[in-house]
Amino acid sequence: MMLSSDDFSPSLLQTKAQSARGMVVVLNGFPGAGKLTILQQAKALLPPDKTRLLDNHLIIDPVQALFPDRSDEHHRLRRCIRKPVFDQVRELAQKGYIILMTACLAEDEDGVLHEHLDIVRGTDVPLLWINAQCDLPELERRVGSPERHQGSKTKLTDLDVLKKLVSENRLIEPHEGGDGSIKLVVETIDISGSVEESVTLVMKLIVTSGGVEII
Repeated sequence: MMLSSDDFSPSLLQTKAQSARGMVVVLNGFPGAGKLTILQQAKALLPPDKTRLLDNHLIIDPVQALFPDRSDEHHRLRRCIRKPVFDQVRELAQKGYIILMTACLAEDEDGVLHEHLDIVRGTDVPLLWINAQCDLPELERRVGSPERHQGSKTKLTDLDVLKKLVSENRLIEPHEGGDGSIKLVVETIDISGSVEESVTLVMKLIVTSGGVEII
């Protein structure tokens, strides 16, 4: 079932979370969906001393600067950077931190997905994987916004590339694998509405998945 703006609870945005428990939250969506903005605002509602936010562009951008052609060297370097970073995410989550992460993974990216799943594999830390769906017209509007074009990150701004990407791909949906080594929760939300609506949907999932208690 996909959560949408009909599930919006404004009161959640007026609360503060306490008693954080270790959890990894991955917000997965196509470029321009607003993943970072949503998680930045969600982070402000979570315990500041026990919450960290990792944007996938922190890994992508330095690699893109060196290998802009998405060559084998490009992907190899990204894997090399992800390994120590994800190792630290695993360590912090086991110490009770909530780690918020952005991702843009389609169905053919099983290898990178498994790197994310390995963060919690063999631990008691739950992984909340949220696929963020957005209507194409709204996605186009966000990708074409002046703020995105003026940003310093290597974000997609070509509408033709976006349309091709969305038409030819589906967001990946993780599965546990049946061996019990991963505590995985997979949800889908509609983020075509306002940022506030999207934030409250994410917060609702974090709360119901046991990541925090709400005052």
